[in-house]
Amino acid sequence: MYGDPIENTEEYKEAMKKIQPELDRLIESLKDYGLGSCHVFWNKKKALLKEQGIDWETPAECNPDIRFD
Repeated sequence: MYGDPIENTEEYKEAMKKIQPELDRLIESLKDYGLGSCHVFWNKKKALLKEQGIDWETPAECNPDIRFD
């Protein structure tokens, strides 16, 4: 499975430190969501990273031949 190489950059790591609390709250709210919750999480993470100037690709975008639920 492929990941976005941007995850290896210092800019990404610094941005993640800033947005992690909001992502943690989202994870807690999704605990009973079920199938598809990874897409909700990834879309929010992508949007938050975009606000930090990071163009991150989700695992689904990096692996179009794999179905995630």
